[in-house]
Amino acid sequence: MFHSLSSTCTLLLLLPLLGVTMCNRKQAGPTKVEGPAAAVQTTVYQSRGVVKSIKANRPSIELDHEDIPGLMPAMTMEFYVKDKSLLKGLKPGDHIDFTIENGVGGVKITEIRRR
Repeated sequence: MFHSLSSTCTLLLLLPLLGVTMCNRKQAGPTKVEGPAAAVQTTVYQSRGVVKSIKANRPSIELDHEDIPGLMPAMTMEFYVKDKSLLKGLKPGDHIDFTIENGVGGVKITEIRRR
C-alpha cells in the first residue's frame, strides 16, 4: 500500500512540471532547412514569361520573365531546361507559364505550358 501511495504522490508532483514543459514548447510550423540538408534541398517555383530565343543544342530557353517570388526579380535571362523535349513547338514571342527548380544542379525549368 505504501508503494502505491508513493507512486501516486510522485506522479502528482511531476504533473505540473510536465504541464509547464508542454506549455513552453514552440508551435510546429514551417522550418528553415540549414546546414548540409540545405545544400541538397530542391525548391520549386512558378512564373510566367515570353520566349525570346531557344537554343535546343544546350538545351536552354531565353525568357523575359515576371518576378519569381522567393528566387529572383523580373528580367530577361537564359535558363537550362531539364529535358530538350520541353522546347518542342515553342518559338520566340510565345507567352508561357513555367515551373522552375532550384537545387543541387542549379536552376532548371522542369515544365513549360503555352498560354
